[in-house]
Amino acid sequence: MEWKIDYLEEDGIVSAKVTGLMDWDQHEKFAEELYPFARKHGSHRILIDFLEMTPKFTILQVDDLPGLLKGLGVGHYDRIAALHNPSAPHHRENIFFKNVASIKSITVRYFTSKDEAVAWLKSED
Repeated sequence: MEWKIDYLEEDGIVSAKVTGLMDWDQHEKFAEELYPFARKHGSHRILIDFLEMTPKFTILQVDDLPGLLKGLGVGHYDRIAALHNPSAPHHRENIFFKNVASIKSITVRYFTSKDEAVAWLKSED
């Protein structure tokens, strides 16, 4: 499992790509690196490519994820666009996370196209 985090300066977006099997501990480390990196660059727009990542989380851990993000300073002013495969076995967990995050005032949307995700991140709506 590995990840790469970049700052797309021309768009003001922090971009991350995650590959391989990711367990909960690795996800915590990833989040602890990603969101402070975004703050360092003054960015509230996050693009995460999960297309080549397979999560190994329990549903309770997915339920805890918004709390972890809140603890890292993620709030209602942030936008998180995630690239995913809607036919992947863990698609239902993604939808569950999106709903739980919404309750905690964290805005997450899933996309199958990087161009659509970037357009949403750059939009003002």
